[in-house]
Amino acid sequence: MEPNYYSIPEALKLLFGSELLREVPSLRTKANSFLRNDLLTFKEELIVHKKSKFIPQTELDTLFNAMLLSAVFADSKEVKAIFSEPKKRQQCAEIVKAMFTRQHSLAGIALSSSEATAFVSCLEGDFDLRAARLPNPFKTLPQATLGNNGSLLRVLLAQAAVLEPMDSILMKYLDGEWLEAKALIYQLDANASGVAELKAEIDKKIHEAEEVDDLLDFMLKL
Repeated sequence: MEPNYYSIPEALKLLFGSELLREVPSLRTKANSFLRNDLLTFKEELIVHKKSKFIPQTELDTLFNAMLLSAVFADSKEVKAIFSEPKKRQQCAEIVKAMFTRQHSLAGIALSSSEATAFVSCLEGDFDLRAARLPNPFKTLPQATLGNNGSLLRVLLAQAAVLEPMDSILMKYLDGEWLEAKALIYQLDANASGVAELKAEIDKKIHEAEEVDDLLDFMLKL
């Protein structure tokens, strides 16, 4: 039997309620970014001379988890990587664990302590992000107050009065200043938790940027 299909607004309303969807229309933009980067499978139908996209019911869990993760990590590519790259998932799990540990609220957003603990445990373990829904640690989705382009990680780092060295590096990483982030990370103990993983991720970003620059130089010479 063919599964039911939902438009993005229908799916978000089903997962998070119509009130939140009315309050935060930019949620649709974020959800649609997961169609564009192929995290979600979908079908297209021509409706009144316009192609519309619909996701199957089997993708609702994936969408739910992607929206929760995007509350912390605003970059849709980063969220997609959490689903498919074990090292990236573990790195992000460490970040979330550091954020949620012994916290009752983050940037004024209330947390459910038991759900926050379960959320971290699922990310650290072998929980299938496409087969079931993560525990929701947020009493209200952070996007309701942060907006579509915000993230808890970004806000928390920006709000810190005095940044710790790792926070400074994360800020540079989030801003795409990877060479500066790499310079800073050499000041940290290479054996400290999360340092090696973050350095590897920064090196990867720098390598990707260099490849793009090389390609542009090559094309300009043609």
